[in-house]
Amino acid sequence: MLLKNLIDQNKFVLYVVTDDKFLPRDADTRSLETLKDIVKMCADGGAKIFQYRAKKLDMYIQFKQAETIKHECDNNNLVFAVNDRADLAYILGSQILHVGQEDIPPYAIKKKFPELKIGFSTHNMEQVKGAMQINELIDYISFGPVFGTTTKENPYPKTGIDDLKWTIENSKLPVVAIGGINDKNLDQVILSGARAIAMISFVLEDTKKIRERCELIIKKAQELM
Repeated sequence: MLLKNLIDQNKFVLYVVTDDKFLPRDADTRSLETLKDIVKMCADGGAKIFQYRAKKLDMYIQFKQAETIKHECDNNNLVFAVNDRADLAYILGSQILHVGQEDIPPYAIKKKFPELKIGFSTHNMEQVKGAMQINELIDYISFGPVFGTTTKENPYPKTGIDDLKWTIENSKLPVVAIGGINDKNLDQVILSGARAIAMISFVLEDTKKIRERCELIIKKAQELM
């Protein structure tokens, strides 16, 4: 199990996820160099997984961006993940495909792409229970948004710390906490038992501070564990 092994090796795993508003709008040389820099800074800051998530870009642009990110992840010993796009994950040799409740279901993905590790989004206790019924198909679940989020147009309601703690205690799989997590509320997440945290805005909103913010989160998490 990929994520479990990462946690066992590192005790805490920072999982960086992109979003359209933090991505270049094109796939020209300058844009791709920007993406390389972002991946490198995340790796230098100690992140272990980097997920390419783009909802609004043309498919060709997504392909070129994801291809660039995959190459840079390989160069920097980062696990490369793709959101939603099973075709991209397969073509580029992604280690993880992350899908949500409204996406192609894990059983269908595994049938066609058995080698892919699957991450599965959950947003409430019922969805967690449902994921446990197919746990043999999934590498991990994400749970959130713990504190709400501004990176999705129609986000689920925030889950809160109590539901996150319940999920961690009852999940047969590793749990990635996600949604509005930053340096100010990290302590609540870590003390709930989380050992893997996905971040978007806090890490990527200021490109000059990506490495610094990754290092800050990892240092604080390790001190709290």
